[in-house]
Amino acid sequence: MGAALRDLGVSREVEEVQLRAVFAEAVGPALAPLCQAISVQRGVLLVATRSGALAQQLQLEMPVIVAAVNARLGADRVRRLRFTALA
Repeated sequence: MGAALRDLGVSREVEEVQLRAVFAEAVGPALAPLCQAISVQRGVLLVATRSGALAQQLQLEMPVIVAAVNARLGADRVRRLRFTALA
């Protein structure tokens, strides 16, 4: 199925939807509504947050979050997190 999605040009979109769901699971139900995984490029997961304080909290928890995301994905796709403001 991966090849079929790639041929249709939607594999990246599917991966990003999966990544958003996995990130929400990794941060838990209390924090998931306050932040969102946007995209991953070269191992850096861009995360939008509602506040700078939340970004700082997630930064401190980065090793745990990255490990949880990679475990759920079954691959080491994410090495670190980068933060931006949620629009």
